Amino acid sequence: MNQLLFLNARVLTMDPARRRAEAIAVRDGRIAAVGSSAEARRALDGEPERIDCAGQQLLPAFIDAHCHLLAYAASLRSVDCTGARSISDIQDLIRAGAAGPGGWLRAYGYEETALAERRHPTRHDLDAAAPTRPVRLIHRSGHASVLNSQALRAAGISIATEEPPGGFIDREIGSGEPSGLLLGMERTLERAVPRTPHDVLAASVLEAAQRFLRAGVTVIQDATHTNGRAEWQLFARLIEEGSLPLDVVLMEGIDHLGELPETACGGRLRRGAVKIMVHELGDELAPDEAELERMVWEVHAAGRQAAVHAVGSRAVAAAAAAIEAALKRSPRPGHRHRIEHCSRLPAGAASMLAALGIVVVSQPSFVYERGERYLQLIPESERSGLYAFRTLRAAGVTLAAGSDAPVTAPDPLRSAAAAVQRRTAGGRRLAAEEAVDYGEALEWWTAGAAYAGFLSDQSGSLRPGRRADLVLFSSESIEAPSCTASGVSVRRVWRAGQEVTPPLDPAVEHR
Repeated sequence: MNQLLFLNARVLTMDPARRRAEAIAVRDGRIAAVGSSAEARRALDGEPERIDCAGQQLLPAFIDAHCHLLAYAASLRSVDCTGARSISDIQDLIRAGAAGPGGWLRAYGYEETALAERRHPTRHDLDAAAPTRPVRLIHRSGHASVLNSQALRAAGISIATEEPPGGFIDREIGSGEPSGLLLGMERTLERAVPRTPHDVLAASVLEAAQRFLRAGVTVIQDATHTNGRAEWQLFARLIEEGSLPLDVVLMEGIDHLGELPETACGGRLRRGAVKIMVHELGDELAPDEAELERMVWEVHAAGRQAAVHAVGSRAVAAAAAAIEAALKRSPRPGHRHRIEHCSRLPAGAASMLAALGIVVVSQPSFVYERGERYLQLIPESERSGLYAFRTLRAAGVTLAAGSDAPVTAPDPLRSAAAAVQRRTAGGRRLAAEEAVDYGEALEWWTAGAAYAGFLSDQSGSLRPGRRADLVLFSSESIEAPSCTASGVSVRRVWRAGQEVTPPLDPAVEHR
């Protein structure tokens, strides 16, 4: 019998019935008691392993409610363009990357509003840097790519190619030839790019998983909209061979509805919500409102949870309307249908979301990471609905948080700090009236994320019977309103009572 006794801790349980404690008893991977040192000792037999927390903060391990593990793993072996400030910078980075082995070259992380030219690169720009190799440059959002001429040919994209549903091929004025910029065409590109050898993929996934663990995350919800049977089998293989030391809730793409079993790997891999993508293309939605309503109803009628990707206010309103229509046709308490992102909340929509029981899964880190973009592109009069956390909370909406990795690195403490400070990378305030307190923002990474993923019976809070997923920090308090996460780090991590703290990697800077 494995027994652990955590003593001298500042425990933040995320359990409303007993929010704070000083000790935790763990038996066979489950929490046996939470409370005083005496209460914890009485719950165990014999001589358990004692862990002196030295007065530092102990929390439930974090749950990333929205990320893309395989894309994050791929980004770790790609050319990093997040720091580029001009197209010339991008060309220099790609030119250096192209000096390696042949085949497709993957680069990621550019942001056109951060470039001196204030535009997306073109195929000609990439051709100048790498004329003989196919190059795919992925936008920071993950929803746009720029291909060079070699890559366009390899993908079969030409002047005669028609856009797929929800996709867009930017074309040169005059000739009509593809400029290289593609929106919403991930499936087309995935078919064109050769598969990564499994040993290379597994090593990248292990590195990505260790970065989650170093941030205190033990459970992820993978929100990739193309997930189906093949991805389920891959994730199961990675878990079984030890390359994926995280628990995974895998969303199922709407095109693969019904393909996935409920669990695998002894419950470490679980089927999650059904992902539906909604894009705003100019004045139109793809899919349109009628098709979205049909898709949400299909998911709801199957007794499943819908997770609708909706960023702008029109998409959010359409997602809420589609969920409302499904619930009118067939009421179902506890459905926990989700809106992913909800970056711009329509005026007056918060009360509707609350009344419908919709969970909002957002990314507070975007306030910091992408705030300068919002300040450039969105008029001041329209910024009040940006990441409207306080408004949503006041209306009674359940919130959960995720990193959207690889869009941002998995870092719950910085995410919470962004929700509190509402400052962009440039130091400017963004919709400061929507700030919340730090302790609440941490709940979105624990109890809120567990609720969003139907994990509340297992994770997200520290109470008897829950799994012993714990994270110990290098600070006596990380929940003060003034906390900025600066100088605070994860000391140790446990998943189901087993320590999974990864070795320190000096090449990775988290604070």
